[in-house]
Formats: sequence, structure tokens, C-alpha cells
Amino acid sequence: MEKKDKVVKISHSLKETERIAEELSNNLNQGDVVVLYGPLGSGKTFFVKYIAKSLGAKNYITSPSFTILNEYNASLPIYHFDFYRLKTEKEIEEIGFRDFLNQKGIFFIEWPEKAEHLLPKEYIKVMFEIIDKSSRKITISKIS
Repeated sequence: MEKKDKVVKISHSLKETERIAEELSNNLNQGDVVVLYGPLGSGKTFFVKYIAKSLGAKNYITSPSFTILNEYNASLPIYHFDFYRLKTEKEIEEIGFRDFLNQKGIFFIEWPEKAEHLLPKEYIKVMFEIIDKSSRKITISKIS
């Protein structure tokens, strides 16, 4: 990711999305929270998969839609949350979300709009917009 508060990229292929994910991974540090917004099928889990691979994860990276959380061993531990199936912030609090944020690692959150009041003051926002079947607009912003 470039040294700006907001970067907009257009990806026309999975390979280009992989490159954008790798660029972001080069700028992530312990404790970073990355929130991923976008409709179903827009590429959120795919994006996390390639960041995790870039950081050295050997696990098979899957969507945590049914488990709520997947953990991956990499150069830093990776915690991948998916709040799609949860209905309220109270449910998110009950799974110990705030406690997880005190762990060492990098945190990815899909469907973060369900937990906006629980997010830290600073985080990285990644917005996916579907342009067509193979193209995405990916906007990466630093929120503080």
C-alpha cells in the first residue's frame, strides 16, 4: 500500500487482487485491525487468503462464516473474523471479540458493520465494490 491515507485500486483479475493484497501485507504490523466491507462474492475472503499467504501462513484459508473465527499461524498470528451470521453487537461481545483484540497478531474482520461500536479507534478499512464478473474497485483507507 502506498503511503497515503486512502488508496483506490481497480483489479481486473484474481492475479491483480493478489498483488494488491500483497502490497497491503507489506505494510501490516502487529496489532493492526483490517476491516473488510463489500457484498457477498466481492472478494473479501480471497483478499485475506493472499495476505495470509504473503505473511507465511501455510494453512488452507477459508471463510469463517460458520465458525465466526479462523486462526492462522504466520509471521504474526492472524485472526480472521466473519460476523455475517451474527445479528447484534451483544453476540459479538459474547464471543470475546474485545479480548481477542488484546492478543498479539493481525486481525481481519468481514462484515464489520455489525460491530462498528466495538472497533478500535484506529484500523484499516478495505472496501470492495463489484464492477463486473472479474473486476473490483478496492479502496483502502487508514481510519483514526
